[in-house]
Amino acid sequence: MKNILHILIFNLLISAAFSQSADEEIFFPADTSKKIHLQKNTDDAPSTTFLEQDNNEEEDLESQNEISTLYGDFDNHVVHQYKYKEVFQIRDSLIISLEKEKFVLPFNGKINSHYGWRRYRPHYGTDIDLNKGDSIKSTFDGIVRYANKKVKGYGQVIIIRHFNGFETVYAHLSKILISPNDTIKAGDLIGLGGNSGRSTGPHLHFEIRCLGVPINSEDIIDYENQCLKNNTFILTKKDAEETYNLRSKKYYHIVKSKRIYIVKQGDTLSKIAKKTGIPLSVLLKKNKLKKTSIIKPGRKIYL
Repeated sequence: MKNILHILIFNLLISAAFSQSADEEIFFPADTSKKIHLQKNTDDAPSTTFLEQDNNEEEDLESQNEISTLYGDFDNHVVHQYKYKEVFQIRDSLIISLEKEKFVLPFNGKINSHYGWRRYRPHYGTDIDLNKGDSIKSTFDGIVRYANKKVKGYGQVIIIRHFNGFETVYAHLSKILISPNDTIKAGDLIGLGGNSGRSTGPHLHFEIRCLGVPINSEDIIDYENQCLKNNTFILTKKDAEETYNLRSKKYYHIVKSKRIYIVKQGDTLSKIAKKTGIPLSVLLKKNKLKKTSIIKPGRKIYL
């Protein structure tokens, strides 16, 4: 009899120790930094769980890691890291997701010069008017890869590699306020506008690049409405070799159709007049030149 009584008391104690309300939440630690949140079925149960959110975060990280792998390294000593030729040997396109990206204009000002040929030089950026000392901000989250006070052409320049795969360039600054390897958030103050380098007046020379390929920022950014045009950007091998390559054969065909001649090595105004069939006097007048003017290879001559 005593034995039966002892067994009953023991069972009651075990039942009380392990009882739990149906509304309680159970946490199973997945690692030292995250917890998976599971909930028993109730009428108020949410449609999604922390586990699903973590999976989405991991997918985003995988995409970011892929871009990092394609760059290969993180060099603080070179201005541009040209990796696209290697990458497009094994693939035809690269998809850059911007859906979850916070975006901020580097500076809200009037665009003075667009992507394309300018005078006799290729212009790979967008020039935004400003006053010396105006605040320049990072467009996306990222890490400062390069910052230098004396770079030919650029003057004082900052280059940030973003987690989405882009690199952005901020040139002609009067002051750099960050350092290489600093982690930056979109909208963070990184420098002050100026007129350093090859510049005719205070402005921000802003570039977007991917694997070294310069991209027309106006294909990505709606400057008037201060937002991104799309949630994704696809960079193809054709874009890298033709669309955004201002020295490609396709570009020469485009400018030819617009009655523009690109000066080649050994060209003179007289030779150009003979090649195009345009009288020398017309070429001089249209291009505001003199017979003694020196023209350099790459310069546009309007026909």
